[in-house]
Amino acid sequence: MKLAAKTYLKNFTIAMGLYIITLIMVKTALISWDFPLVVKVILALACAVPVLLIIRAVLTFAKSFDELQRKKQMEATLIAFVFVGMGTFTYGFLEMIGFPRLPIIWIFPMLYATQGLAMVYVTRKYG
Repeated sequence: MKLAAKTYLKNFTIAMGLYIITLIMVKTALISWDFPLVVKVILALACAVPVLLIIRAVLTFAKSFDELQRKKQMEATLIAFVFVGMGTFTYGFLEMIGFPRLPIIWIFPMLYATQGLAMVYVTRKYG
């Protein structure tokens, strides 16, 4: 494994661990105590701080890509953007006729999952 990949894996794992810990602590605090609205907002937004570390790890790793890897990542990202964008857009019409609401919090994970699947497709395409 290349040094850049090892560094990414370490940074991503630490950031994801912090995210999970923060999420559990915030959820527990919000359930256990009755805070004023401003404190609830601050606590809820605290969950986004470790996500910034995840984004930093991803962007740092992306800087280590060669031209072919960048091309594959861009194509996979565009595929994910189109599929998730059109899927959520279309589902919005179904919500108008009674389908269950899709919480917006799921769009980012769907985008990442779809990008991962698209990366498998694109990698096979380029051999």
